[in-house]
Formats: sequence, C-alpha cells, structure tokens
Amino acid sequence: MTPDPGGLRARAQRWASRGRYGEAEAAYREALRLAPDDVPARLGLGLCLRRQRRPADAVAVLREAVRLQPGSASAHAELGGAFFEQGEYAAAAGAFREATRLRPDFARAHVGLGLALVRQGDLARAEAAFRDALRVKPDDHVARVNLGTVLRRQRRPAEAEALHREAVQRAPSLPAAQLDLAAALFEQGKFPEAAAAYSEALRIRPDDAKAHLGLGLSLERQRLLDGALAAYGAAIRLRPDDAALRQRLGLALRRRRRYADAAAALREAIRLNPGDPRSHHYLGVVLDRQGQGDDAAAAYRTAIRIRPAYLPAYIGLAVTLRRQGRWAEEAAAYAEALAMRPNDADLCAGCGLALGALGDYAGAAAAFQRALALRRDDADLHYELGVALGRQGKHAEAEVALREAVRLRPDSLKARANLALGLGRQGRHADAEAAYREALRLWPGHPALHRGLGVSLYWQGRAAEAEAAFREAIQLKPDYVRAHCDLGELLAERHRWADAEAAYHAAVRIKPDSVRAQTALGGALLALARYAEAEDVCREAIRLNADEARAHHTLWDALEAQGKFRELAAAARVVIATTPDHADAYARLGRALLAEDRGEAAIVAYETAIRLNPNVARFREGLARAREAAGAGGTPRARVATRPDAV
Repeated sequence: MTPDPGGLRARAQRWASRGRYGEAEAAYREALRLAPDDVPARLGLGLCLRRQRRPADAVAVLREAVRLQPGSASAHAELGGAFFEQGEYAAAAGAFREATRLRPDFARAHVGLGLALVRQGDLARAEAAFRDALRVKPDDHVARVNLGTVLRRQRRPAEAEALHREAVQRAPSLPAAQLDLAAALFEQGKFPEAAAAYSEALRIRPDDAKAHLGLGLSLERQRLLDGALAAYGAAIRLRPDDAALRQRLGLALRRRRRYADAAAALREAIRLNPGDPRSHHYLGVVLDRQGQGDDAAAAYRTAIRIRPAYLPAYIGLAVTLRRQGRWAEEAAAYAEALAMRPNDADLCAGCGLALGALGDYAGAAAAFQRALALRRDDADLHYELGVALGRQGKHAEAEVALREAVRLRPDSLKARANLALGLGRQGRHADAEAAYREALRLWPGHPALHRGLGVSLYWQGRAAEAEAAFREAIQLKPDYVRAHCDLGELLAERHRWADAEAAYHAAVRIKPDSVRAQTALGGALLALARYAEAEDVCREAIRLNADEARAHHTLWDALEAQGKFRELAAAARVVIATTPDHADAYARLGRALLAEDRGEAAIVAYETAIRLNPNVARFREGLARAREAAGAGGTPRARVATRPDAV
C-alpha cells in the first residue's frame, strides 16, 4: 500500500505533540518525499527542527516553504523564528515584517518582530511592534511583558507601570500580571507597593519562587530584613538547588550582621555554583567581618582566579590586607586592578593610601596626583596628596594641595588642621596661628586645634598664651597625653618644675607606657632634687624603650646625685654594650670608676671618651682628675661632690 502524505503528516503532528520530535521529523520527511510541495508539512518539519535546536536546517526547509507559498504569513513567521534562533536578527525582522504585511492581525508575528528589533537595539520600533500586537490581541501577555521591558529600558517606568496595571485589571487572577506590575514598581523604587504586588501574586500562586524572591528584595530595600529573610527562605524551599537564591540569602544575613549564618549560606551557593566569582567575593566580605582575614583573602583570590577582570574582588582583597597591615600586598592588589582599569580614580586613591602606609610617600603622591587628574574637584584627594607631600618634607607643595582641599570643602577639619600643621613646619608660626584660629571658629571645642594653637604660640615666644591654649585642650580632653606633655615641656623651659612635674605625672597616669612622658617626668624630678624618684621613673622609661637616650642621661644624673656610683657604672655599661661608640657613656663610666677609687680604669674610660669625641672639654677635665687621683694614690676632694654636673 502506498503511504498517504496526509496520514504521514497527521502522524508527525501526533509525535510532535508528545515531544517526540525525532520521530515526527522522520514522518514529515517521508511525507515531503511523497509530496515535495506540501507547505504544511514543511512548516511542521521546520518547527520540529527548531525544537531540536537545529535552526540552520530549519531555515533551509522554511526558505523552500516561502518559495512555494510566498503569500503565507505563517511560512514567513516560522522562517523569522528560525533566523532569530540563529542570531540573524536583521533577517528575522525582515521575515516577521513580511508576515505582518501579509496578515496585519498576526499578533505572534508582531511580537517576533519586536523581539528581533530589541536584539538589534532598535527600542523605538520594537515598542511600536509590541503595541501593534496588543492592538490586535489586547490579552497577549508576551507582548505586554516585552512592551513593559522596552519601556523600562527607555527609562519610562511609569508608563510600564500603567501598562501592567491595565493587565492586572484585565486578568486579576493571573500571577504573571502581578509579577510584571511588581517588577515595574520595584524599578521605580516603590518598594512597599512592589511588596504588595508580589504578595498578591503569592496569594494566587503560593509556590512561585520568583514571587518570593521579589518580595524578599522589596522588603530588604525597606530594611525589613526579618521579613526578607523569611521570603528568601520560602524561595529556597521551593528551589533548593538555586545558587542565586542562596547568595541572596547570604547577603541579607550579612546585612543583619549574622555573619556565621551568612557564611554558611554563601558556602552553599558556592557548592551549587562554584564558578560564580560573586559568591566567593561576598564570602570574603563576611569572613573579613568575622575577623578571619586570611580566609577572607583566600576567598577574594579565588574570585579573582575565576574571573580575573572581576574588580570588586581586588578591592575587597585590598581592604582586607589593609586591615591586616599587609601594605605591600595591598598595594600589589591595587596595582593589578589598575592594570585593568587605569582610569579609575578610586583605585588610584586606594593605591596611594597603601603606598603611604608603606612609607613610599613619593609613590603615594604620584598615585594621588593621578587620581586628581581624573577627579579634579575631590577634596579628599587633595588632602591625601597634601599629607603625602608633607611626609616628604615638601611643605610648600603640601600647602597648595591642602588649601585646595579647604577651598573645595571649607568644613574639612582634617584639611584645616594639616594646613596649619604644615605652616608651622615651614616656620611660619604666625600663619599657623591664624589657620588654627580660623579652624577654631568652626570647631571651638576641638582639643587638637587648641593644642596646635598652643604649639604655634610657643614657637612665637608667647609662653603665657601657649600655656593657656594647652590648658584649654586639656580641659576639653582631660586624657589628652600630648597636650599634658606639651604643657610640661613649656613649664620646664620656664623652670616651673613643680608645675611641669604635675603635668608629666598626669600624662603618665593616663598612659603609663608613654616613653616621652616618663622620660620628661624623670627630668622634672631631677630638677626638683627628688633623685630616687627620678631614678625609678627613668628606669621605667628605659624598660619601655632601651634606646631612649634622654632617659639614660637623666638616670646617670640621678644615680650620680645619690652617690650610687656602682649603679652608675652598671648603667653606663648597659649603653656601651649596645652602642660601643657612645662617648658620654664612657665618660660616665670613668666618673663612676673614679669615685670607686679605680683610677687606672677611670683613665682608660675617659681616654676612650676623648678618642670618640675629642671636642668635649669635660671629658679632658675628668681625665685630668683621674690622672691626678692615680698619681697621688688617692682621690681628690673634689670627687666627692654629688652635684649632677660634677663630672
């Protein structure tokens, strides 16, 4: 029996309706072998080939259908679909346009034309095509959704909202209409209304994971984090293998500062989709918040390895390394990022900060200058440049940068304070005073500004005013150690030793490990002839910092004043052990040995002091006394004096 082409076509349609496209294809081909001009069979075969993702084969079949029946709108539309799937959007638009010409009420062809035009970036004509589809078929959901998308892409979200509200009115029980409306509301920042629309979609269809996600996002934007977490959890229960949902949950948990839970959610996202650099990056952020710097850095590096051009991971890595004090690695991270995006002012600034932390102030200044070339009116960049130049001793250039920072941001405390400091470092103390006073008009209660004013007045020889400024700083901030020390130094220079001692004592009480305060207190106690106390304080200063030269000298004076020559010899030898070329230490050793009737050893010590520094007269005077003592077989009467300057 000869097969019937019509029967073969009917069989192919049955196979296709069941998704058995290979068998349907075979039946269609057999029908076409028997009836090559059967256009419906060609259209059916073309559709089967498209379903099997063979658009090139479909194009060949459908071209022939169009040749056989050029007036068939369906043939042109099917050919347009095949072209679209091949990525030949211009050809697809041409085929769809011909289909709509042949049949103006062909809604599906209008939609296809709109989609092809969107892919070509022709949003205005795409909008017209979708509107034509809706004019023909007002309930066409695909046309309405895509028209809304085109309107939003043209930054016309209010029109998109109106469109979707009309769809909701037409089909209030259609979840997709509620979802489209919610999306339009969300894009406009109408988060409460968007949440309401998502909730309505969930009322209609409670198991819609997309609606749960949208609800969570809308609530999160309103900072209703508990509700957002619940919505994300519901979405995950519906789609447990969705890595994007786990990632979103992790971000919300991070905002809630539930860092351990956030890390667990992000690790699950990574397990489900290990190739997404964002999950690794977000995990790095969370681990950094937990103080797990090394693990955070490893997570950022993984993100970079997955996608070397993923800039946020470089920035996160740099920030983590900065927290760990790993300045060189931080600078390297910024350098890698800048290699990809050389014209990013923020990256230049970050690199500058890292180089400054390394002490490479010239490199830091160059980085800030590069950033300023990109963002000229950034007050913070001018400030950082000023600091970097000042650290190099380029105070005049620093002044220019800091004045520009102040011009751009007159209320910048740090810029004004550093400008005044830089003027002082240039020896322009009157200008520094004026700058501090101008800053104090803006921040009259700022203790550091009063202290800076005191320093500028001190250098102008206006001691009483400087003292008043230091005392004002202390009144505003009683635990201001530097102000206490500055006040003590001023008082000591005026020989107001009791007041100086009180100022230094206050500093030591506040900060017992302040070497400067301990050493200065020792000097004040020495001047007050409280030698034992001076000795104790200086020993503590030396314990804190064995290289504090002034503390050693004051200790020597205190020991000598007490006649504790054995201890003086030991103290001198401590310095000689670490600094063999310390001439004064040898002279002090000679003084101690002479006092212990060890004249020959004293002579050797003084001779060493003179060899190391022949220009100090008291070293020669000491040597003369030692020789006199050694020659007379005894100790001259002058040796028993216990004044600090008796050497």
